[in-house]
Amino acid sequence: MNIVVINGTEQRGCTFAMKEMFLDNIGRDHSVIEYYLPADCPEFCTGCKACFYKDISVCPHARYTVPIWDAIGAADLLVFTSPVYVFHATAQTMALLDHFATKWMAHSPEKRMFSKQAVIITNSAGAGMKNVVKDIGDSLLYWGVARVYNIRQGLFESRWEHVTDKRKAEIRLQCQKVCRRLGPVAAVKPCIGTKGRFYIMRMAQKMIHKDLQKGGQPDTIDHIHWQRNGWLDGGKPW
Repeated sequence: MNIVVINGTEQRGCTFAMKEMFLDNIGRDHSVIEYYLPADCPEFCTGCKACFYKDISVCPHARYTVPIWDAIGAADLLVFTSPVYVFHATAQTMALLDHFATKWMAHSPEKRMFSKQAVIITNSAGAGMKNVVKDIGDSLLYWGVARVYNIRQGLFESRWEHVTDKRKAEIRLQCQKVCRRLGPVAAVKPCIGTKGRFYIMRMAQKMIHKDLQKGGQPDTIDHIHWQRNGWLDGGKPW
């Protein structure tokens, strides 16, 4: 299995330790590529919309974002990690996800995303983990990722060596449960929620296109993408 890990911080603390525990449980015989933010993508999206007018290859930060997206596309399993920062995912995590807005189902999703699985790993000294899962999960779900799981734990400590054995055991149990739930690569199918989002977005694409035609406006890049994939004529990406 090909695994891509997006680390939401360069710090090798509690979140890093949880990620390592997960990789230990899934087995070290897989191919793993890791990115550390912000080092591997130090730029914020500027809102230039170049990717909406063409694709992410023309992004002013393409030297960072395109290799990461290519790795994500080639992966079977995506692992996103982020500690809680002020009740949300790290800014550098969100900055990376902002660059891939055109890959949402509302725009130009990729067929290969609908057969992937993902795991979100987070922790906090107290609260905020639910928000982190949503911050990252929104992009994963709207990219079309078939199955998304999460591992989260309140640690009430900022140093891994101070975390109690009981809480470490709870994390290990969560890792084991998620590993058991991960399906064989060739058999992964989107959940009902992902399929539902796709059908809603297909309807929206048709409605938007109809309104634009009435105004004599050209086809959008998004509409052309959906049409080329045969999704507007009943085709599905799974």
